[in-house]
Amino acid sequence: MATRSPTESLQSEASCSICLGFFQDPVSIHCGHNFCRGCIARCWEGLEAPFSCPQCRQTAPQKTFRPSRELAKIAEIAGRLSLEA
Repeated sequence: MATRSPTESLQSEASCSICLGFFQDPVSIHCGHNFCRGCIARCWEGLEAPFSCPQCRQTAPQKTFRPSRELAKIAEIAGRLSLEA
């Protein structure tokens, strides 16, 4: 099994598991997983409580998003690195 480079690891961590792209306006949800705000909003659109995480399936009684400004900066850097590669 090949080892990923630090750049590949960074790009993976800066990617949304719903759209598979770099985070756009990233938010953390109740379980600590991160998604693009638009992706998780579309995922939960029209649903009623409890809301489950698309990654781990942990449920929460409310749609609660916490902005992740630091992750937004990391995703921006990872995106620039992918353009340079």
